[in-house]
Amino acid sequence: MNTEQAVPLRAGSLRGWYRRPLGQMLATEETRALAEQLPRLFGYHLLVIDPPWEDCPLQDSRIPHHVIQRVQADAGDHPGMMAHTDAWPVMTDTVDAIVLPHSLELSHDPHQVLREADRCLIPDGHLVVFGFNPRSLWGVRRLLTRGAKQMPWGMRFISMGRVMDWLNLLGFDTLHSRYLMHRPPLQNIRMLERLGFLEPAAGSGRMLLAGAYMLVARKRTVIMTPIKAMRNTRPQLFPVRVPGPTPRNIRRVG
Repeated sequence: MNTEQAVPLRAGSLRGWYRRPLGQMLATEETRALAEQLPRLFGYHLLVIDPPWEDCPLQDSRIPHHVIQRVQADAGDHPGMMAHTDAWPVMTDTVDAIVLPHSLELSHDPHQVLREADRCLIPDGHLVVFGFNPRSLWGVRRLLTRGAKQMPWGMRFISMGRVMDWLNLLGFDTLHSRYLMHRPPLQNIRMLERLGFLEPAAGSGRMLLAGAYMLVARKRTVIMTPIKAMRNTRPQLFPVRVPGPTPRNIRRVG
């Protein structure tokens, strides 16, 4: 069962970039990596926050109920459909798995996005995060075009290590991490196809070349051990032997 909610955010321009040659190749790498992880996630409810891809591979998921939450930049175009990236219309502890495709880079407060995901996930629920790698040729391209409003170079790239630290503070364990898209950020489709040999085998990505990454984390279950209540017992009195008087040696003075 698929349910799509229209919830506005400012990711429309990013979806437009994903229709270009470079974005299409990145989408292929990201959706392929997601399709490999979805069969390993179990539960009843899967929430995907505004995927920028044309096709989201939810057919590979074993979770029966899928919710795609759409977000748009200009709330004026969709009156009455407003929502925030860091405040989702989802009840607490109800979602088994959440996918965040570049949601942290699109938010002004990425910490709050992760806190919101933590709120919605059940204990032992899974979180899948996609992000752009700042320590790569893609990060260099972003620095060279700093100040430009075009996507994705106008976004804030957050490293995988920093996201893992944030998740650890929230009580998540990282189960899987992978670097994606090792081709340089070029728009020439023929050149990108010729550089296909740069894509390594699955799971053996190189950080300095990879333009993006994916990580899978699991929310820890906090187990509390109950303490047995102390019984109100009366204090027991034990007989105490009282020593008798000690005889004194009386010295006569004569």
